Amino acid sequence: MPDRRLAGQVLLSHPALEDAHFRRSAVLLHAHDPKEGAFGVILNRPLGRVLGEVERRFRDGPLAAVPLHEGGPVQNDRLALGAWRVAADGLAEVRFGVDETEATRLLAEPARRLRAYVGHAGWSPGQLEDELRRGAWVVVPLAAEAETLAGEDLWRRWLTRHRPELGLVADAPGDLGLN
Repeated sequence: MPDRRLAGQVLLSHPALEDAHFRRSAVLLHAHDPKEGAFGVILNRPLGRVLGEVERRFRDGPLAAVPLHEGGPVQNDRLALGAWRVAADGLAEVRFGVDETEATRLLAEPARRLRAYVGHAGWSPGQLEDELRRGAWVVVPLAAEAETLAGEDLWRRWLTRHRPELGLVADAPGDLGLN
C-alpha cells in the first residue's frame, strides 16, 4: 500500500471483521502517519444521550445538546469533543480534542458537526497499514450523510455503495442461525 495519509477518511470494517470493538463500525480518522500511528473515533455508535445529560458543567450551556458517541476502546474513561465538515471540494476537515470555547464557536458554523466521544480508536505505527493490507478495512471518504444515518445502517449503506460485492455479506444477520 502506498504511503499516504488517511486523516479525514472513514474506515469501514470488513464484514468478516469479528473484533467486538470494531465489528460493523465506521471509524473517522482524525490523524494518520505510518511512522507515528493513527487515531480516530467510531462514527456509528451513538449512545442515545447528549453532553448535558452526562456532564453537569455542560447542562445549561450551548454544548448541552451535543450528541454523545462511543468513540472506541482506548481511554474509554475520557470524554473528548470532535468536529468535522465536508468541504465543497469533497475533502473532510476534522478536529479532535477541541476545548469548550472552540467547540462553541465550531457549533455555530454551518455544515460543521460536533460530537462528544467516550474513548477513541488507536493504532501503533504500521498497525493500520498492516490491517489495510489484510483487508480488514475499506477506506471511503467522509460523507454528509454521517449526520442522518446511525448504527449499522451507516456502515451497511457506505459499505455497499463503495464495495457492492460485500452487500450480501453486510446484510447477513450477526447470528447466521437466525437466517
